[in-house]
Amino acid sequence: MAEKLQKYKYGSDANAIRPARTTRQRATNDADPPTTTGTEGPNMSNEEMKADILSSLRGEIAKVIRDELKGALAEDFQAIRSELQAVRSEIANSSKAIQAEVDIVKADILDLKGGLSTWSDEVTSLQSAVTSLQKEMSTLKDKCEDLEGRMRRSNIRIAGIEELPGSSSTQAVAKIIKEVLKMDRDIKVDRSHRTLTGRRPRDRETPRVIIAKLHNDGDAAEILRRARDRAPLFYNGHRVAFFPDYTASVAKARAAFTEVRRALRGTKDVRYGLLYPARFRITYHNVEKEFLDPKTAMEYVRNNISPTETVE
Repeated sequence: MAEKLQKYKYGSDANAIRPARTTRQRATNDADPPTTTGTEGPNMSNEEMKADILSSLRGEIAKVIRDELKGALAEDFQAIRSELQAVRSEIANSSKAIQAEVDIVKADILDLKGGLSTWSDEVTSLQSAVTSLQKEMSTLKDKCEDLEGRMRRSNIRIAGIEELPGSSSTQAVAKIIKEVLKMDRDIKVDRSHRTLTGRRPRDRETPRVIIAKLHNDGDAAEILRRARDRAPLFYNGHRVAFFPDYTASVAKARAAFTEVRRALRGTKDVRYGLLYPARFRITYHNVEKEFLDPKTAMEYVRNNISPTETVE
């Protein structure tokens, strides 16, 4: 490039700086044929030199810029490479730690799976045992209910007797039964007492019910029959009533049919009654039906028995 610049600089004054020729050189030059010199030759040479110089300058500038950019980018690339290496190393370490934790979790899951399988078998066994115990408990409950009901067959309940000293003794209860029901013999009472349930303040004036255990089972049935036939009954000016002594569950089940009994009361050609423990029997036109559910019994009455068929 320097040579081209010097060539461009000294091209137009070549004759001025040309050294003095020797005599022989002049002779030789004089002998040469004359050359045609014009203005176009030097101008074309200068244009070419300018183009060459510009091309060289472009190349040099591009090279310098390229070198500068390469140097600057090399530092950035090196920094980025270092950061990438650090990130890669960190990711590798994290992956190892995560893999270790995953392995631990897998081992725990396998242990839990084995434990769950064992517990599943245990639960299945317990479910079978619970089902068996439920059936046995239901059977025992029914037996206890039946035994308690049989023990109460000789008991009666007397409501409406005024609470006075000695009014619930066995002698007083036997006297009340004989006088109220007009019986021609004495009734033997083994035990008698008033109910132990608490009363609300507004029920203080209502006397508690007397529970009496009779010596003979037949006496209880006869007393209940007489009380039903002779109702209403009075003692010392107070109305009294006799009821069988049922267990709480049986009494609740029998009370559920009260609405059905009211609907059938006075209906023509209909007989009905409650069988122990809580079976409601309806006889209509010589057709008997028994119900354990009061709703089913009420639906039967509404659909098959006309309420207008009452006894005159």
